[in-house]
Amino acid sequence: MDSNTVKSYFENLNVVADYAKAVDQVKLWNSEAIIFSKYIKTTDTILELGCGAGRIGINLARNGYTNIKITDFSENMVAIAKMIAERDALNISAEVCDATKIPYLENTFDAVIFGFNGLMQIPRKDCRITALKHIRRILKDDGIFIFTTHDRDVSEHKDYWSSEKKQWEHGVQDPRLDEFGDIFYKGDHGNIFIHSPSKDEIVQSLSEANLELIYSERRSAIADEPACVSDFSDDCIFWITKKAIRTT
Repeated sequence: MDSNTVKSYFENLNVVADYAKAVDQVKLWNSEAIIFSKYIKTTDTILELGCGAGRIGINLARNGYTNIKITDFSENMVAIAKMIAERDALNISAEVCDATKIPYLENTFDAVIFGFNGLMQIPRKDCRITALKHIRRILKDDGIFIFTTHDRDVSEHKDYWSSEKKQWEHGVQDPRLDEFGDIFYKGDHGNIFIHSPSKDEIVQSLSEANLELIYSERRSAIADEPACVSDFSDDCIFWITKKAIRTT
């Protein structure tokens, strides 16, 4: 899967408009609010990757978080996020940033957030691990990294993945896909790419990036959500990690 194909979806102005509506209509999920308040202080230096139109970062600022930088690889998403932040007179920095090429200095942030399964919209495992290694580099010692993913081992999707596995075993899978777990499906405004990992795959990737897993749980087990959240996103897993300190 070409990364420019993924990016083109998020540059689509109809997609940008949908994400902009979510800033005010969906806001923070109840589960996000619980997780962020538990692991991130309001004064922490926070970097959000894959911010879209700013749903998470802008609503964190509305809730009293004071040191937030939001980023996305889509120029159109960042532009609308800036407009919303300026409209609300919020002191938020918004910049274009590719998570596989994070330019910020090491030991800069207390917390990094990659919400709404955004890490899994980076094609190829090696590129996702590159992003994880960048995230570790820019975190302060014991800094927190929070992200979400789907889980392809959940029971309601077993038939789909059983069929997919057979296609991969016989070499007749969608040629646009790089790895088992990849999905490229038609949404309301175009084709969407995402990788649906197993839990073991995430644990292995975190280990390769030297990030320590401290907690993981399904969204539905953390909090009940209003209908607008369920309509906006399927159930997912929260992963809370920290920068593992190497010892010699």
